[in-house]
Amino acid sequence: MSEQHHHPKLSESATAHVSIRAGERSRLFWVMVVTGVTMVGELVGYFYSHSIALLGDALHMLTHFLAIALSYMAIVIAVRPAPADKTYRYWRVEILASLINGMALLPIAGYVFYEALWRFWNPVPIHTLWTFSVGSIGLAVNIVSALLLHRHSKHDLNVRGAFLHMLADSASSVGVLLAAAAVSVFGWTHADPMIAALISVLILAWCLSLLRSSCRILLESVPKHMNLEEIRAAMKGFDGVLEVHDLHVWTITSRMYALTAHVRLKEDVAVSQTEELGQRLQRLLDERYEINHATFQFEVAAAEALRCEHEHAPGAPAAEHPHTH
Repeated sequence: MSEQHHHPKLSESATAHVSIRAGERSRLFWVMVVTGVTMVGELVGYFYSHSIALLGDALHMLTHFLAIALSYMAIVIAVRPAPADKTYRYWRVEILASLINGMALLPIAGYVFYEALWRFWNPVPIHTLWTFSVGSIGLAVNIVSALLLHRHSKHDLNVRGAFLHMLADSASSVGVLLAAAAVSVFGWTHADPMIAALISVLILAWCLSLLRSSCRILLESVPKHMNLEEIRAAMKGFDGVLEVHDLHVWTITSRMYALTAHVRLKEDVAVSQTEELGQRLQRLLDERYEINHATFQFEVAAAEALRCEHEHAPGAPAAEHPHTH
């Protein structure tokens, strides 16, 4: 057997990640500033207007301010030089930050929902002009912040967490405006707590989505957009490859993927030939799947190969060549 690591672009990938994170850090900083200022404005607006929907939006924004600050600090930590024992640097800090962001939303959602129920049965007159004015400013700030983060959110889970916060805030700001309009035009005081309750449900929905994505990475699941059997078939398509087993693909951090696999060859070949095959496999994985860190263990057809437990699990595809442990 021979084991080879093929990641010629890993250092380049790490350098690129540092460069990308620098741009993300700048955008997050400005979003954090405008979010903090707007949050204070909404809290002041609540004391003058008594709108529970506006309070819900302000608390929602407070959570987002803390979440963005956490995302910002995660990037600062992630790009720091790491000691030798941190072989993947501090990249996973970003995933931990997104997990904490999602968990932080749970008590906020519960509090807003509780307050909304109380206000529904105990209506309080609200100052609609204050509510509408402050809500409009909040909506404008949230839209601008979401636009600043949109491009990076497509590929970075940490930034996507902040982006989802901004989208949720935008939706809750729209709810504040609708509540103010309903109270002003129709005198429907119950609109304010009803909108607040909807905001709490919206917060919960975003929260669960972020938690699910973060947990997939921390559990080292196959990235959601990749198909393990498709990757296996692509690797088996190379001349001389008989079977690919013990195949693992996982996410280190957003847009940084790793793979390990046992590659059984049809015949015994020189080490130099396996090196060339490994480079071609890596090139395929990098170009087609953005897997930039791959480790292959080459075996010959006569060798007994250990099979991973997950390949024996119910529902796993049948192996072409059975092996014993």
